[in-house]
Amino acid sequence: MNYENMLTLKGRIGEYNAGCLLDVAVGRGDFLKFALDSFCSWQSAAGIDTDADALATAKKEFEGTPVILVLGSALAMPFTSHYFDTVTMSNALHHIDDLPSLFTEVSRVSKGIIVINEMISECNSQIQETYMTYHRFTAEVDKQLGLYHREPFTLKELLSLVRSSGLQTIDHFVHAEIAGDPMNPAEIEAMSDRLKNKVALLKGTDYYYFYENKAREIINRFNKNGIYRPRHITFMLKSS
Repeated sequence: MNYENMLTLKGRIGEYNAGCLLDVAVGRGDFLKFALDSFCSWQSAAGIDTDADALATAKKEFEGTPVILVLGSALAMPFTSHYFDTVTMSNALHHIDDLPSLFTEVSRVSKGIIVINEMISECNSQIQETYMTYHRFTAEVDKQLGLYHREPFTLKELLSLVRSSGLQTIDHFVHAEIAGDPMNPAEIEAMSDRLKNKVALLKGTDYYYFYENKAREIINRFNKNGIYRPRHITFMLKSS
């Protein structure tokens, strides 16, 4: 996901010195790159994820930088307790099936602020709903591949999850993209390629052609309506 047009989020975290930063469920490194560009300063950075292919992409993104990327689970991180000044996590909650353990582990490795940024599933505009259609499709394919990937949470569900997390809320705010070209050809091409690559993982299965046709419909929707990310909520937290 390209976060650069989330200017409200960029401005809010820009008030903080991240110090020693960890990005949990770093994936391709999109949010970590955004965070490092947005915090007013940082001293060191690490990311952790279970997806080796995504980490390989992230390693290319951060080549030549002092960013360390680790293959491992967010539920049992190989880091010293209370080591990181800042822990970030974006659009990861709906990929993890044991959130109480996740919150416990994030609290363990943190000694400062915890930033959780998550998309909201409802009340999106038509152009934002195009992205949600893309996301629901990738979740469907992941389930066919045996991966945990649920529908994003509603705002009410996210507020409830964080209230029960054992973490202390400093602030939270809902935000949406307020800039950028929804018809950006490079962005549409990149997301279309991700869809095609996702469907390619189903080759040889009985439902490959069904999902191939469905992906083609979504790509046509990209080209017709453009893409804006859905509304998000960001929580600024700390360990209790």
